[in-house]
Amino acid sequence: MKRRLRWIQSLFFAILLLAFAGDPLQAQEVKDDPEARALLEEARRQVVVWDRFPGLKAKLDVDRNGKRSGGDLTVLPSGKVEVELQDREAAEWAKRVLKSLVNHRLKAETHKHEEATVTFGPQDQHPLGRLVKKSDRAASTYRIKDRQIFQVNQRNEKGWLSLNVLEYIPTPQGSLPKQVAVFQLDEKGSLAESTVFTDEYVEVEGFWLPKSRVIITAQGGKIEVSRLQFHEHRLLSKEAVKPPAS
Repeated sequence: MKRRLRWIQSLFFAILLLAFAGDPLQAQEVKDDPEARALLEEARRQVVVWDRFPGLKAKLDVDRNGKRSGGDLTVLPSGKVEVELQDREAAEWAKRVLKSLVNHRLKAETHKHEEATVTFGPQDQHPLGRLVKKSDRAASTYRIKDRQIFQVNQRNEKGWLSLNVLEYIPTPQGSLPKQVAVFQLDEKGSLAESTVFTDEYVEVEGFWLPKSRVIITAQGGKIEVSRLQFHEHRLLSKEAVKPPAS
């Protein structure tokens, strides 16, 4: 009886090892595809960024489900965001939103892919374009059509995050996302949260700056609508961002 039990245990562990080992062919090293890498890099270059950004000041109005607060926004050349509103809670919320917005506009070296393998996924007729896979920690995948990224899927601490660009705005320098739908899936693949961002921009001295952002979020049976409006934009001078003399 003990011998039979040991045999069953050995068989059980062998099955587990096979299950986690996966297909031996898939375990082989995946080679980088220069064509896939070039397509991804070209699509990234189509998105307008703030190159040599001098910093920004603007008036900011925030409306969260009808609760309004006004004040000032400062974005330093480094990307640091400072928000001053009458409502402290609204200021903290707006700061988080604007940090993400600014990070997407700054010309970031983190968009390079030298350390991760880039390959094509299976060829298909997906409406959002060709599938490109990146072997980074987030297991990122992209859908690219007409030299533009229309979908990004990434693993995060909550499960999977899917960003879907519904519309781009063309500019002389490239394109800017006008409307983006973001879906957060949990570990089981169930929809946990959905958010739609709708952005408008204004050109100031060659920089495309935010004019407004509407955010509609559905989570936990509730729908929240928020709006940020920016006006009186002013780029910072070099003197304005100098640290105080010691």
